[in-house]
Amino acid sequence: MARYKQSSINEVSRRSDLVELVSGYVHLKRNGTSHVGLCPFHKEKTPSFHVDEDKQLFYCFGCGAGGNVYDFVMRAENLDFVDALRFLAQRASVTLEEEHGTYNSNHDEEALLRKRILEMNRLAARHFYENLLKPEAISAQSYMQRRGLDKKTTIKFGIGYAPDQWTDLRDYMESRGYTAEELVTAGLAVKNEKGRIYDKFRNRLMFPIIDVRGNVVAFGGRTLGEDQAKYMNSPETPVFHKGRNLFALNLAKQVGMKEGLILVEGYMDVVSLYQRGITNVVAGLGTALTEEQARLLKRYASQVYVCYDGDEAGQKAAQKAIALLGEAENVVKVISFTGAKDPDEYILKKGPESFRALIAEAHESVEYQLLRLRRQYDLYDVSQKITFLGEAAKILAEIDNEVAREAYIKRLSVETDITTEAIKAEVLKLVYYRNRKQVKKELYNASTPERLNVDVSGVNQGQGTATYKTERILLNLIFFHRRAWELAQEIVQPEWFSGEMHRELFQRIMTYRRDNEEVRASDFITRLSEESLKQAAVSLLYIQFEGDSVQAMREAVIKLETEYLKKYAAKLAGEGNVKEASEIYRKINERRG
Repeated sequence: MARYKQSSINEVSRRSDLVELVSGYVHLKRNGTSHVGLCPFHKEKTPSFHVDEDKQLFYCFGCGAGGNVYDFVMRAENLDFVDALRFLAQRASVTLEEEHGTYNSNHDEEALLRKRILEMNRLAARHFYENLLKPEAISAQSYMQRRGLDKKTTIKFGIGYAPDQWTDLRDYMESRGYTAEELVTAGLAVKNEKGRIYDKFRNRLMFPIIDVRGNVVAFGGRTLGEDQAKYMNSPETPVFHKGRNLFALNLAKQVGMKEGLILVEGYMDVVSLYQRGITNVVAGLGTALTEEQARLLKRYASQVYVCYDGDEAGQKAAQKAIALLGEAENVVKVISFTGAKDPDEYILKKGPESFRALIAEAHESVEYQLLRLRRQYDLYDVSQKITFLGEAAKILAEIDNEVAREAYIKRLSVETDITTEAIKAEVLKLVYYRNRKQVKKELYNASTPERLNVDVSGVNQGQGTATYKTERILLNLIFFHRRAWELAQEIVQPEWFSGEMHRELFQRIMTYRRDNEEVRASDFITRLSEESLKQAAVSLLYIQFEGDSVQAMREAVIKLETEYLKKYAAKLAGEGNVKEASEIYRKINERRG
């Protein structure tokens, strides 16, 4: 498989500013030499996500995520390295040049697998669509007719049909050169305990799940029989993660920033609303809304309207979705309706104009939660009133905007005949405890930045010790300071480092410095394919060192060499070479003197 020239990769890096890129996903504030914001990769209240403009590196002291511009795009957009490179090249208007030859790097293998799965999904989607047009698809055609779906909508969403057969798709895909095992990897087939491989989707109306780049990444299937599982989704694959995608976002993204996005629960809700002119609608993928989906909505929507089913289960799911959307800093409103079980049924009964009226009347998320809470209590009963205010205070404590919080406190005061001072005191008490708990958590995370987001158990012994920290400082100095690198060539030995990770990074840094007159941390990170090595490199290169680099280098060298000699002397003594061990200890003591 061909790959792109290093010169093209370097040009993309040169034209891609990490701060500018990240600012499209995270609200950043300058803090000294870094830009700081809430981490887009884990839930937090206190910012621990840092971007270094000079080094072009990002690092989260909370979850350990870190890397360069490519690593950020790979995480944020769920891409492999090659697709991230193409994404950034298009953004920076760089024409990528291919390097001829065959390679077996991890990046190439991953990219080839993803490409093959995406091609299988594309062919499967076309096959399902063609099935829907056949006379044998009468059950699917009848179902669509009952639901009022027309041909234009069917084509727009690529809706198809998986017949009630064990190997319909498998037979078709094998005729196109794909193996049964590949279908299992792609999530299109399953293998039972006896090793038999058969189609995953059978007797189902098929909905292709398409990402924002137009790739068919998975499928959702609605049963046309008596199957206990009404909806079935593709499993997790190298191209699909349920929590990072939204159904129909590829269509709705065009209007999301202008009109906002309506979040519903089911595929049929989306399709039915879209056909009747409500085109800014998306759905989750059969599971509760995730943090990643909430952040994805933030990127494509000016505001999010939550419109879940009207039953108790739907409203509970809506409450959880509202909380997640708020934490991702979305502007949230809630669409409420009566007389129908879901948005699909509502628009079929009442029509699109009535649904647009619901959108116009949507409640702010806090107002919706308070109204819902109020229905549960009799405010004329003193004990129930006290309980209601306690629960309401929890809702208001989550509001960061003090003006909005004050407005709701005044409204509650009028409704309950309790003074604003008393309600405010209860709310602020909850705010205080919430903030104190969060700050403690973030301070703990920030105090242990060497914790990585990968499994490195047994690789770096002594992690967190003084020796381990000295090694990190030494590697940082060697990378960024030429004189320190020159000294390292003369005196530093790989065996001085306590674990394989730092020994390997020492060798890689020395080679990189030798081959490159100008060193860039982001460029060095790009050349590391091993995830654990890359994260360790980001963690130590992000260190901001101030002071005399040569003096710090010499001090670090003395410490590491001394520690190494102590271990070596102990080993000699254990083997019975007491005289040699004593000589080493004598030299160590002389150095101290």
